[in-house]
Amino acid sequence: MITAAHPLSVDLASDPQEHAPRFTIDTESYSSDFAVLRATGELDMTARLPLMDSIEALTSEHSDVRVDLSAVTFIYSGAASVIVDAVMATTAEVRIFAPTRPVRMILDVLGAGHLIVDTLDPQGSPR
Repeated sequence: MITAAHPLSVDLASDPQEHAPRFTIDTESYSSDFAVLRATGELDMTARLPLMDSIEALTSEHSDVRVDLSAVTFIYSGAASVIVDAVMATTAEVRIFAPTRPVRMILDVLGAGHLIVDTLDPQGSPR
């Protein structure tokens, strides 16, 4: 919205883009044992709760969960901690698939580099 007093200024409070989520979190179940959580965009502090809920749901139903972070451009350390905490809180195997360089750096700082896998199995699923 352009204000009359400053014709070149933008009123960000009424900008619908300001409240649009900058990330997506999708889950896919491939079998009773195997599922993938795919995240895209910027996992900022607002992503923490949806990420936690999605991982908890998958790990309660599947024994093998991959978290695909190949399309994540930014990750807040609190969101990364959600993934690390999920590994500690479940008996399911949780691995992080193909994180981008910025995400990999945060995971390494948190001591979670051992959770990263970058290969696919012969059927094309992250393993």
